[in-house]
Amino acid sequence: MRKILILLLIIILTGCSSREEVLPADIDESAELEEDEWLEEEENSQEHEGDTPTKPKEEEGIGYQDLKDRILDKYQGIAPSEWGENLEGVISEIQTDEKIVALTFDACDGSPNSYDKKLIDFLIQEEVPATLFIGGQWIKENQAIFMELAGNPLFEIANHGYHHKPLSVTGERAYNIEGTKSVEDAFDEIYKNQMLIKELTGSYPKYFRSGTAYYDDVAVEIIQDLDLKAVNYNVLGDAGGTFNKKQIVKAFETAKEGSIFLFHMNQPHSEICKGVQEGVRLLKERGFSFVQLGEYDEFLK
Repeated sequence: MRKILILLLIIILTGCSSREEVLPADIDESAELEEDEWLEEEENSQEHEGDTPTKPKEEEGIGYQDLKDRILDKYQGIAPSEWGENLEGVISEIQTDEKIVALTFDACDGSPNSYDKKLIDFLIQEEVPATLFIGGQWIKENQAIFMELAGNPLFEIANHGYHHKPLSVTGERAYNIEGTKSVEDAFDEIYKNQMLIKELTGSYPKYFRSGTAYYDDVAVEIIQDLDLKAVNYNVLGDAGGTFNKKQIVKAFETAKEGSIFLFHMNQPHSEICKGVQEGVRLLKERGFSFVQLGEYDEFLK
C-alpha cells in the first residue's frame, strides 16, 4: 500500500513539472508570433514609404539638407515649359455634385496691421469652415494670432510660401513680383514654411499656394515631390483685395458645386469682410454648405 501511494505521488509531481515546462514555451511562441507580425507590418510600411522617397516625414529621418539634395539631384538643369496659374497638377476645384464650396483665404506678407479680425470673427460666429493659406512672414509678424487660428477646428492651415514669391526655377515674374530663381530657391520657399508651421502646430500642411498663385511646371512637380498639393481657385473672390463689396458679392453669385474661392485675410481696410458677409448669407440661402479642402481631398481636381 505504501509503495502504491509513493508511486501515485511521483506521477502527480511529474505531471506538475511537465505543465510548468510547457507553459513558458507556449508564451514564448506567442510572443515570437506577435514580433513576427510587427516586423512584417514594419517592412510593409518601409516598402510603401520607399515609393515616395522625398516624403518629408520626421519619422523617416530625412533632414532639411538631405531632402533639398534629393530635390536638387532630381530637378537641377530641367528647363520649365509652362508658366501660369492653371497648369496641369494645380488644383482649381472640387469634383462633386454636392452643393458645397471651399472658401480659401491668403495671408500674404508680414506687414504690420495685416490681419482682418472682423472677417475671421464673422467666420467663427457663423461657423463657416475655411482653409487658410498662411505665409511665413505673416506668421512671424502675427504668431500669437496664428496659433489661435491653428487651434480652431474651423480652420485648416495651408502653406502660402515663406517669402510670398511666385514659384519658378528660373526667376519668372508675376504681377511685377520676382519669382524664386532656382530649384534650390523654390525648395526653400516651400519647405522653410512647411518646417515653420510644423514647428508651431505639430503638423505639416497638405496644401500649397504660391505667392501670386503662379508656378512653372517644374515647380509644380517639386511641390508634389514634397508631398503637397498645389491649390489655386476657380472663383476669384477679391482680386487681391481690390474688389469692392458689390464685386465680391457678384463673385459669390457665380458659385457652382465644388467651387474654390480665393480671398485675402490680410487686408483689414478693404471691403472683403463686407462682401464675404453678404456672400456667405447668399450661398446659405441657395442651399450651399462650406467645407475645408481636406474634407474632399480625394475629389480635388
